[in-house]
Amino acid sequence: MAIDFSSVINVLSAISSISVIFGAIFVVFQLRQNAKLIQLTVRENKSEIALALLEKITDESFPARRKKMHDTIKAAVANGWTEFDGSLDDFEARNFAYIYELIGQLAREGIVELPLIRNALQYLVVFDWDAFSPLSKHLMEVYKLNVNPWGDFEWLAEETRRHMTQRQQAAVTSTTP
Repeated sequence: MAIDFSSVINVLSAISSISVIFGAIFVVFQLRQNAKLIQLTVRENKSEIALALLEKITDESFPARRKKMHDTIKAAVANGWTEFDGSLDDFEARNFAYIYELIGQLAREGIVELPLIRNALQYLVVFDWDAFSPLSKHLMEVYKLNVNPWGDFEWLAEETRRHMTQRQQAAVTSTTP
């Protein structure tokens, strides 16, 4: 019995070609699945970060720290910043502002979604920036800074203010006959 090697080679070549095609299809399918898993993981991580931030501002200590920051800065402005720089009140006010600075950084980088943060904080961040901005200006003068060290806090407040103003104008427009 003579074996025709050319026929065997043709059959094996066809099987090999089919295997390569199925392998390529499988790789494309796997890449799509992996991309979906990565997107899902990123979304889940963003949600966890957003929830952690919201937990921070809904913690029972937050209102007390917020009130103290407002009162401290108001008193420091009234006293001409006398004995304020380097005091515990100074460091507590700055520490409080870093909460918003971090939230602003995360929103600016797209780690948390700006609309989510804007809608969650609403005017809270705007009022707190308005209370904190005198300290920011004072520290920029004291340390001769040309850049606001709480720029992301300010950016977040201004973005929120703009959004709330637009919402307010839309509400007025929709209720006007």
